[in-house]
Amino acid sequence: MTAALAQFSACADKDANLAVIERFAQQASKNGACMLFLPEYSMFYAKTNRQSLNIQAAEPQDGAFAAALGRIARQCGIWLSAGMYERTDGLPYNTILILDNSGAPRGFYRKRRLYDAFGYRESDECQAGDTPFSPIDTPLGRLGVITCFELRFPALAAEQKAAGAELLFVPAGWAAGRNKLLHWRTLLRARAIENEIPVLGVDQYAPDGFIGHSAAFASDGTTLGALGTGDGLLMITIGKRNTYAI
Repeated sequence: MTAALAQFSACADKDANLAVIERFAQQASKNGACMLFLPEYSMFYAKTNRQSLNIQAAEPQDGAFAAALGRIARQCGIWLSAGMYERTDGLPYNTILILDNSGAPRGFYRKRRLYDAFGYRESDECQAGDTPFSPIDTPLGRLGVITCFELRFPALAAEQKAAGAELLFVPAGWAAGRNKLLHWRTLLRARAIENEIPVLGVDQYAPDGFIGHSAAFASDGTTLGALGTGDGLLMITIGKRNTYAI
């Protein structure tokens, strides 16, 4: 089976982001992918005034953005996973949606460990979830999810493995900074090795914002494929028993 990892720079225009997602889905489907993985914040990302703009942009899980994802999944015949801001009575959740190839929702995850580190406070612009993701069966195997900053906490990845995950998806908006690329790649590889499952890290890219460099690692830490900066689509073929090859 083939998976696709899509790296792009989301903006504050939801329609523009959906157009990018649709192009990636069409390309992934044409190349035989059964599932497309997209970054954290795929729905919307504001560069300034994030607290107020995130609240305005947030949608319910069955809102317009999810409906558009469902249409894309259905038309392209592909599973999709993408990040969104989920509406609440206050600050939104940072949520990852998973839809199957009929467009039906199959799972969601609300980020629990927010990025209150390195001089930044994500908790000022969204609220934390309180429930771990329950791994779900997909065409690629049983999928676990943690989000971005949570990659720095080994127990969260181990929790997914203990719950039955056969591969781990890490959607991210990994902030640029000193040695951040080293951190990103090292931690993705470490989570793969210590849990003996493949790890797929899908990041946004924005100059001086997010580093990009999405990558996939096998359960032994071998690099399966990687992107650099800019928009891109990484295709990975998954063989029997989660044996991975490019």
